[in-house]
Parts: sequence; structure tokens; C-alpha cells
Amino acid sequence: MLDPFPFTAPAFLQQAIKPLADALSLPTLPLHIHEVIFSFALYSFIDIVVSPYLSSRLCPKTYPHLDARTRTNWNVHVVSLCQSIIICLLAGYVIVFDDERRDMNWAGRIWGYTGASGLMQAMAAGYFLWDFVVTGSNVHIFGLGLLAHAVAALTVFILGFVRSDHNSFPSPGEQRY
Repeated sequence: MLDPFPFTAPAFLQQAIKPLADALSLPTLPLHIHEVIFSFALYSFIDIVVSPYLSSRLCPKTYPHLDARTRTNWNVHVVSLCQSIIICLLAGYVIVFDDERRDMNWAGRIWGYTGASGLMQAMAAGYFLWDFVVTGSNVHIFGLGLLAHAVAALTVFILGFVRSDHNSFPSPGEQRY
């Protein structure tokens, strides 16, 4: 399935990230770098604008009176909730509509690549990039343990851009040496 995101990564952005992607063996990252950036910006917008706006209206007796530390923690949880909803909806979309993924064997589904799975990977990577920035800039609130978690999660999701052609994997019952 082609990437359902309505725009392709601009050539200048692909070229800018390509040396890093090549050095880290992340061949599909340049195809999705704009989605990582979009995702990071989306979660930043939810953190800075949407959460304070909705929280102060939905919880007018609580949210406006929170201290800065608790308000930051509250906003992070709102972003986390939004991310989980977005990624679950996107995963459901990919499962239902990505015929290319459906035709893959089990190994292809784990290590293979489709444009739609790349979009999902980018949305998750953008979230964990946001998480890393917020946790790193608020380590006095979240602590070193959550900073380590943010680094590990970002690393895992960036490494997801190591994708292969699903046709190179053996079919069920087929052995290759």
C-alpha cells in the first residue's frame, strides 16, 4: 500500500536526512522524515495549545490551579492519550486496508515494508522524539529513569526504519540457508 499521508517528503528534506539515514542503515527514513516532523509538531501542538485549552474548559476548578510541575505532567498525559488513540486508529487502518501487508508472510509482516507501515512508524517516532525533548527539558520533573525510557523508545522506533523487501523472506514452511 502506498503511504496514505497526502504529501511526499520534499527532496531537500530527503537529501538533508540521507547522510544520517545511510550512516545508520535506515533506508526508509528519508521517505518518511516529513511525517516524523509532522508528528513531532502535532504532539507539540497538543501539548502547548490543545491540552491547556481543553483541560481548562473540562476541568475549570482543577487545571487552572495546578502548579507548573503538575500542569506539565497533566499535559504530557493528555498528549500520551492522544498518541495512543491516533496510533491505534492508524494501526487498525493499516490492518484493514493494506493489501500488500496482508499478502506478506509472518516474517514480512515483522520486517517488511509498506508505505502505510512506514507512516505508522513515523507517527510513533515523532511521538517519541517529542517525548525525548519534553522529558529532556523537564528532567527535574520526570527524572533520569524516564529520560532513559525516552531515549530507548526513540531509538527503537527510529530503528524501525530498517526495513526490507518482504519478498526476501521465506514463506511458511520454506527453509533457506
